[in-house]
Amino acid sequence: MANTVFNNKIIEAKAKDLLTTQVNARSLMTVDNSLTQEAGMTKTINVYTYTGTAEEVAAGQGNSSRGAISYVGKDYTVKYVQQTFDYQDEDFMKDNTIVDNMVKGASQVMVNKMTVDFVAEAEKATVTHEADVFGYDAIVDAISKVNLENESDLFVLIPNTWKADIRKDEDYKAARMGEVVYSGQVGTICGIPVIATKALTDAAYVMTKEAVKLFMKKDVHVEQDRDIETRTNTVVLGTAYIVALENADKIVKVTKAA
Repeated sequence: MANTVFNNKIIEAKAKDLLTTQVNARSLMTVDNSLTQEAGMTKTINVYTYTGTAEEVAAGQGNSSRGAISYVGKDYTVKYVQQTFDYQDEDFMKDNTIVDNMVKGASQVMVNKMTVDFVAEAEKATVTHEADVFGYDAIVDAISKVNLENESDLFVLIPNTWKADIRKDEDYKAARMGEVVYSGQVGTICGIPVIATKALTDAAYVMTKEAVKLFMKKDVHVEQDRDIETRTNTVVLGTAYIVALENADKIVKVTKAA
């Protein structure tokens, strides 16, 4: 597909925002930059559980039982997300912002792909809560199912279309009427941030960043090539990654009753 360029001496460049949501999905996950596997390879994620009882023993007495460890492993195939674009020398001469804008657009559609994978992993949550009405009570009940002593890392992620349900809730209005919305955050319920995103449609999640983990390489791979005959330049951006539901105890999926 040919590029559309604007031929003028002075241009104010403004790239269209291609992000599915302004909420950065990477900020909702634990990020591990130590991935060494390549695309198509398998990474096994083991969840270990130690069982044992500490015993009080007398002098010369040993333990009556021994501790043991077990694990449940799950295999994930390493994915590779990539964007490629071309531009000609003449494109750049007419509009010297074209490369920067194409890099920005390519990066955003790559972020969108990881957001899709984040939602897909969140949907695998094994702890669920169904509510007749989505509001303060539903969130409070879901928080109790996470069953954390320290709730400081919890957040609530809701579909953008459910913001009205929260704002109309009498309990919420009594506590938060008139609060300004910043960066998708509706406010707080029980001291826990409520974040709205267009990436969700039919379920909300009460979770911590430990629930879903993003494994990726430290650097994005960038490679360029050039056809000297046609003066066509090609740029390829890509990275290997895995998005995995690593801790199902740290997420509760909330749905509305039919």
